[in-house]
Amino acid sequence: MSQSTSPQIQKQQLEKLLQKLSGLIKKLLTTLPCGAKDGLIAKYFTDQQHNTTEGPHYTFNWAWEHVFQVLDDQKELCVMRGKYGLELVHAY
Repeated sequence: MSQSTSPQIQKQQLEKLLQKLSGLIKKLLTTLPCGAKDGLIAKYFTDQQHNTTEGPHYTFNWAWEHVFQVLDDQKELCVMRGKYGLELVHAY
């Protein structure tokens, strides 16, 4: 019988992955554009209130889809650095 990973261990693993992601976001190339205060990322990821009927996961997915679910040739344009770029998505 296989043992499940405890919730505490899962939480520690998730926190470690989120720290790693934060470090990678901070190392984005300076040649990438900075997100704008009035850009799509800021528009969909600054409101911290979630849909009370569907829950926070639904709200995050909704915002994610509006910003990042684009045609393959447009995906590169979604990678933005700075306060209103992926840092904001990570903080959300």
